Amino acid sequence: MVRLVVGTIFSLGIVASADAQLVERKVTAPTRLDWEFAVSGFGKGAAKLPAGYDSTKQKYQLFVPKSYKKDQPASLVLFISAGDGQQGWKNWQPYCEKEGVFFAAPLGAGNSIPPGQRTRIILDVLDDVRRHFTIDPDVTYLTGFSGGGRMACAIGFALPEYFGGVIPLCGTNPIAGPTYLRHRIADRLSVAFVTGETDFNRKENEAYMGPWFQEIGIRSKVWIVPKMGHVIPPANVVSDIHAWLADDLKRRRDDRKAYPKLAIAPDEGPSANNHSTRFLETAEAELAKPDRIWHGVALLQGAAQRWGSKQAKLALERVLKSPRLLDAVEIQGAEDEVKSVSAQAKALERFGQTAKAIEAWTLLAKNYEGTPIAAKASENIKRLRGK
Repeated sequence: MVRLVVGTIFSLGIVASADAQLVERKVTAPTRLDWEFAVSGFGKGAAKLPAGYDSTKQKYQLFVPKSYKKDQPASLVLFISAGDGQQGWKNWQPYCEKEGVFFAAPLGAGNSIPPGQRTRIILDVLDDVRRHFTIDPDVTYLTGFSGGGRMACAIGFALPEYFGGVIPLCGTNPIAGPTYLRHRIADRLSVAFVTGETDFNRKENEAYMGPWFQEIGIRSKVWIVPKMGHVIPPANVVSDIHAWLADDLKRRRDDRKAYPKLAIAPDEGPSANNHSTRFLETAEAELAKPDRIWHGVALLQGAAQRWGSKQAKLALERVLKSPRLLDAVEIQGAEDEVKSVSAQAKALERFGQTAKAIEAWTLLAKNYEGTPIAAKASENIKRLRGK
């Protein structure tokens, strides 16, 4: 029996880890998840992979809870390390063992790896876990330390449909990409910004990201851990964070019911065509709701920008020809843009990035010239330039 078990383990590409509770696995197939879109926020050319990149050569460490049953979708913590080895398990171990939560950590995906290749490795790993186990996106949590925390933000904010929460530890990244992402992040994600009392990135969390997210309506909270520097938080803090994430589960479940076409099922990796079609169908339904017209337009814009959808572009042209829809877009879109850009400008000022704050206010002054919005933006520009 022992020989059979060992043989089976190795046939699956699994070897024993230094920690007996973790197994080391190899990825079995290229990711189905949209890694190129996830890395687009890093700039043109970021999605380039090194010659000979092979998904099946990527490795990760995995904890499988004893309570796991295939017919019951499980929770997963995906941890992105700052270095090429595994981090975080000792800090997450008590929570994962007690609550029956999977833990996965990509190997060879540290800060020294270019962002495109790093993103691909991480999403190769995530999809591999989802292929072999029944993982619930609503209780899949993406976390990472320092540069790994920045990657958690970049990936989680680009693909919010695959996660219920993002936990950046001592390192963050802002939202990038089409407007619909900000809407979907606000609709379903919880973001736990974690920093130490003496962490050199504390201000980034406390003065910039935390208040900005709260002002634009994203469920978020900043943890400033006493007597902690630039390190991974202890197990008791981890448990507190997950209790806070669990408090929001009903909202995520409700969002799944309200927008089933935007929801991702366990083990699902929709094709570009399928995903785009689902966006279009949801957008058409949103356009029929007077108070959600701008959200529908944002989804159409997202489908056009992300997948180059011709149908989305045609739908946007129809919106432009409808006085009723266009009036609503101008009102709702302006309200959304002013709220978002103003919040970001104030956050940048708090963070000490005055020049970028002026750029944000200048955008509003230009876009809303001759309105009270532009007048207020101009006042802020003068104030900041006078500092």
